[in-house]
Amino acid sequence: MNSDNNKFTGSLLAVDTSTSSMSIALANGKVLVDELTSKAERNHSIHLIPHIQQLLASAGLRPKELDAFAVGVGPGSYTGVRIGVTVGKTFAWTHGMSLIGVSSLEAMALGGMEAFYVSKKGQADHEDNGLPFKELSALDRVYQTDGTSWVVPMIEARRGQAFTALYQVADHRWSCLEKDGIRLMSSWAEALLERGRTASQLPDRIVFTGETELHAEVLQRFFEEWGGEAAEWPHEIKARHIAELGRLQWEAGRTDTAHGLVPNYTQLPEAEAKLLGKKS
Repeated sequence: MNSDNNKFTGSLLAVDTSTSSMSIALANGKVLVDELTSKAERNHSIHLIPHIQQLLASAGLRPKELDAFAVGVGPGSYTGVRIGVTVGKTFAWTHGMSLIGVSSLEAMALGGMEAFYVSKKGQADHEDNGLPFKELSALDRVYQTDGTSWVVPMIEARRGQAFTALYQVADHRWSCLEKDGIRLMSSWAEALLERGRTASQLPDRIVFTGETELHAEVLQRFFEEWGGEAAEWPHEIKARHIAELGRLQWEAGRTDTAHGLVPNYTQLPEAEAKLLGKKS
């Protein structure tokens, strides 16, 4: 690994398996080398390692040549999060590389906002001047949006709930206003409306992104009451955004250990919740 003024220029493998999409990306510094994304909700454990091997082989790399492993730690599917984190911890421990845990919701928010921005510019998703984006600079792109944007990532959690949070883009700064959690979407929408009413200034836009489909009615009511620009932007998590956020965390010295990295499950798996319910 090479470092200049604490800037990460080494090779980083990024993985997210917190949803039905399994995404893997390989980056060299700020450059995206390759990315594989597939739908395999109940087969992450079968396909993750072969896909990692495929990605590394196509780049001519062996696992021990990697400098860092960034992994989405959830929230999301309990089993999916566990698979990705376990693989990340195993790789880091076995090959002596840096390990970085990244919020899957933050990656969803960043990727969804980037896709929304390039669409507003009339471009295809992840294209710039007709060429695929090769640099991990989603933040640079979203910083080009005018004014202040609120970004609400959503990962389906059933029963009217979603894993969600609130992020903000303003003055070339990306920040978290409400941390990751599982929330009843009807109540969350009301809370966001109230936050907008009491804010000193309404943001220029609010974008709901991610797994939004099952909450169409709640979002429609929200849009009718919201006083400014609002949009729904379905989006799947891409490992390139795990890689970008992971690289930034590495540069800031925020890394994890194989024994210390804790997944953000947010809630008990359904089987354990039912068991506790029977005991109470």
